[in-house]
Amino acid sequence: MTVGPKMESSEVNRYLTALMTNSEAIRGLTRIVADTFGPKGLDCMLVGDDGEVIITNDGAAILNAVDTAHPIARILVDAVRLQDDKVGDGTTTVSILAESLIAEGVNRILKGVPVIKVIEGIKRGIDSALAVLEKVKIPVERLDAPLLEQVALISARGHQDLAGLVFEAIQILGEEYLTKPGFKLADQVLAFEGSPTELIRGTIVNREPLNRGMPLRINDAKILIVDDALEPVKIDYQALGTEAGFNRQLHNQELLRESIDRLAEMGVKGIFADRGISDQAESHLTDSAMLGVQGVPRSEWERLAELTGARPVKREDLLKPPKELEPVLGKAAAIIVDQDSKNIRVLGFPDQKMVTLLIGAYSKEVLAEKERIIKDAAGAIQAAWSGGVVAGGGSVELGIARVLEQKAPLDLERYGYACVVEALKRPVAQICANAGYNSLEKLAEVLSRQAEANSFNFGVNCETGEVQDLIQNGICDPFLVKYHALKSAGEVAVAVLRINTIVKMKN
Repeated sequence: MTVGPKMESSEVNRYLTALMTNSEAIRGLTRIVADTFGPKGLDCMLVGDDGEVIITNDGAAILNAVDTAHPIARILVDAVRLQDDKVGDGTTTVSILAESLIAEGVNRILKGVPVIKVIEGIKRGIDSALAVLEKVKIPVERLDAPLLEQVALISARGHQDLAGLVFEAIQILGEEYLTKPGFKLADQVLAFEGSPTELIRGTIVNREPLNRGMPLRINDAKILIVDDALEPVKIDYQALGTEAGFNRQLHNQELLRESIDRLAEMGVKGIFADRGISDQAESHLTDSAMLGVQGVPRSEWERLAELTGARPVKREDLLKPPKELEPVLGKAAAIIVDQDSKNIRVLGFPDQKMVTLLIGAYSKEVLAEKERIIKDAAGAIQAAWSGGVVAGGGSVELGIARVLEQKAPLDLERYGYACVVEALKRPVAQICANAGYNSLEKLAEVLSRQAEANSFNFGVNCETGEVQDLIQNGICDPFLVKYHALKSAGEVAVAVLRINTIVKMKN
């Protein structure tokens, strides 16, 4: 799919032409995702040149897959990607707010308002909106708070099973783990065709044992991770033709056998190798009732090391005495070979804080969508725990718009400021339209009810069409998702409106 017109070669557009061209590119891109917005949003089907089909209503997935011919459209796609990476949700909100800010800005510029005044007014309005948003957030003080479960359910688009997994996961991980720098709950999601959908207190190695003679379950297991090949040190092919070289090869094979015997005596029951395991080593492992796994990807053995406390070693380290090897071994509550799913589960003890959100389905299209949904829910619930929540359904944006209208500046920047006010009304209008309601009518109802109750929490319940306190009804969104969405949308709008000339570069 191509979004936005392509520039003619050697074409130079002055400001108004550039402005209209860029605005149309953003509008075309946003139109694709706008109908997916909210609890009643529809799906979008993306079709590739090779016949690949993606059916989803995830804004990030859609915009990342769209063929964006216009360079300005890529600015919005990059902002959406950053939003997804930072908080894992709110990508469609970024698109809708940015498009609305740009459209409102263009309208005022075409009426003669100086561009720089519109831009400065938008910056001022965004800063004011973020300050108000900060004041109305509701902190979440307990991991078992019902609001957190509701955040997961809303972000999971009503999939109770997936939201339940995410909520259960944070109970296991605890506060300290969730706030650990660099930790993302969404990174704990693994998806395999044909697998069950469940929460695993541990990790998964997507490999099978070397042979069927190895144990299928080991309890209270010591494990070793080899960041290398488990095989004898190789002798040069030409050297093998000499007696000395051949004897050296036999010696190396004996050293490997002794190393495996030593590990068996130390109680090691599972060996996970980054590279291959030789036939000789496989035979010794089988005879010693040990589990051997080869070709384990780095990302998987790193998770295994984090779970068990094992420290990866090189092949040469196996020659060390037991006293030096003991500290590098890891411990797991159980190692279970899942013959149906063709992978290995390594379960942790209660004090080992790691979970894997295992997602399964019987078609790759359904699997991919379930993976996107649970990652959105994981990002949303972690963001809600870190930064608190605000009323959902676009109601908090509408409340902020109501406050900003009362604080509008008197200079020319008020025109840019008004762009922010109008853009903040767009999310709730789009949600209502997608749910089949008259957006103007509902917008007026919500504004009236919010003003009457002096509360940001009133909005439209899309199931009933009634205006009610959304927080009391469990309809809420993470503060950080809203904050970053509004900030990113403002940055995109300013970047687009500042472009004065489009010039095609020579190759």
